[in-house]
Amino acid sequence: MHNSYEAGGEWERDLFIESSSFAASAVVGSGVAKAGVLGIGFLMVATPVGWVGLVVGGAAVASTAAAASLGTNYWVKNNAGHWYDSLLRTLRIK
Repeated sequence: MHNSYEAGGEWERDLFIESSSFAASAVVGSGVAKAGVLGIGFLMVATPVGWVGLVVGGAAVASTAAAASLGTNYWVKNNAGHWYDSLLRTLRIK
Protein backbone atom coordinates (compact mmCIF):
# COMPACT_ATOMS: atom_id res chain seq x y z
CA MET A 1 0.00 0.00 0.00
CA HIS A 2 2.79 2.39 0.85
CA ASN A 3 4.45 1.75 -2.51
CA SER A 4 1.13 2.30 -4.25
CA TYR A 5 0.68 5.57 -2.37
CA GLU A 6 4.21 6.72 -3.20
CA ALA A 7 3.70 5.85 -6.88
CA GLY A 8 0.41 7.75 -7.02
CA GLY A 9 -1.59 4.56 -7.47
CA GLU A 10 -4.95 3.54 -6.06
CA TRP A 11 -3.76 2.96 -2.52
CA GLU A 12 -7.31 3.21 -1.16
CA ARG A 13 -8.32 0.25 -3.32
CA ASP A 14 -5.27 -1.70 -2.16
CA LEU A 15 -6.10 -0.88 1.46
CA PHE A 16 -9.67 -2.10 0.97
CA ILE A 17 -8.48 -5.36 -0.58
CA GLU A 18 -5.85 -6.09 2.07
CA SER A 19 -7.99 -5.15 5.07
CA SER A 20 -11.01 -7.06 3.77
CA SER A 21 -9.03 -10.21 3.14
CA PHE A 22 -7.33 -9.99 6.54
CA ALA A 23 -10.58 -9.46 8.43
CA ALA A 24 -12.46 -12.21 6.60
CA SER A 25 -9.68 -14.76 6.98
CA ALA A 26 -9.31 -13.95 10.69
CA VAL A 27 -13.05 -14.39 11.29
CA VAL A 28 -13.24 -17.65 9.37
CA GLY A 29 -10.08 -19.10 10.89
CA SER A 30 -11.09 -18.28 14.44
CA GLY A 31 -14.61 -19.61 13.86
CA VAL A 32 -13.31 -22.92 12.55
CA ALA A 33 -10.84 -23.18 15.42
CA LYS A 34 -13.54 -22.40 18.00
CA ALA A 35 -15.89 -25.00 16.54
CA GLY A 36 -13.11 -27.59 16.48
CA VAL A 37 -12.08 -26.92 20.06
CA LEU A 38 -15.66 -27.35 21.20
CA GLY A 39 -15.82 -30.60 19.26
CA ILE A 40 -12.75 -32.17 20.87
CA GLY A 41 -13.01 -30.58 24.32
CA PHE A 42 -14.55 -33.70 25.85
CA LEU A 43 -11.29 -35.60 25.30
CA MET A 44 -9.55 -33.60 28.03
CA VAL A 45 -11.26 -35.60 30.77
CA ALA A 46 -10.50 -38.91 29.12
CA THR A 47 -7.77 -41.44 29.76
CA PRO A 48 -4.24 -41.11 28.35
CA VAL A 49 -5.60 -42.44 25.06
CA GLY A 50 -7.95 -39.47 25.11
CA TRP A 51 -4.98 -37.16 25.52
CA VAL A 52 -3.42 -38.62 22.39
CA GLY A 53 -6.72 -38.00 20.62
CA LEU A 54 -6.69 -34.47 21.96
CA VAL A 55 -3.23 -33.81 20.51
CA VAL A 56 -4.10 -35.38 17.15
CA GLY A 57 -7.49 -33.63 17.10
CA GLY A 58 -5.86 -30.33 18.03
CA ALA A 59 -3.43 -30.66 15.14
CA ALA A 60 -6.33 -31.44 12.81
CA VAL A 61 -8.30 -28.43 14.07
CA ALA A 62 -5.29 -26.14 13.68
CA SER A 63 -4.56 -27.32 10.15
CA THR A 64 -8.23 -27.06 9.15
CA ALA A 65 -8.49 -23.55 10.59
CA ALA A 66 -5.31 -22.52 8.76
CA ALA A 67 -6.55 -23.97 5.48
CA ALA A 68 -9.94 -22.24 5.86
CA SER A 69 -8.22 -18.96 6.69
CA LEU A 70 -5.85 -19.17 3.73
CA GLY A 71 -8.66 -20.17 1.37
CA THR A 72 -10.82 -17.27 2.55
CA ASN A 73 -7.89 -14.87 2.19
CA TYR A 74 -7.29 -16.03 -1.39
CA TRP A 75 -10.97 -15.81 -2.34
CA VAL A 76 -11.51 -12.36 -0.81
CA LYS A 77 -8.30 -10.94 -2.34
CA ASN A 78 -9.45 -12.09 -5.77
CA ASN A 79 -12.91 -10.54 -5.38
CA ALA A 80 -12.46 -7.48 -3.16
CA GLY A 81 -11.25 -5.29 -6.02
CA HIS A 82 -14.50 -5.92 -7.85
CA TRP A 83 -16.48 -5.18 -4.67
CA TYR A 84 -14.58 -1.92 -4.19
CA ASP A 85 -15.23 -0.85 -7.77
CA SER A 86 -18.94 -1.76 -7.50
CA LEU A 87 -19.24 0.13 -4.23
CA LEU A 88 -17.71 3.26 -5.72
CA ARG A 89 -19.96 3.01 -8.78
CA THR A 90 -22.99 2.57 -6.53
CA LEU A 91 -22.03 5.61 -4.48
CA ARG A 92 -21.08 7.43 -7.70
CA ILE A 93 -17.68 8.39 -6.34
CA LYS A 94 -15.73 7.49 -9.46
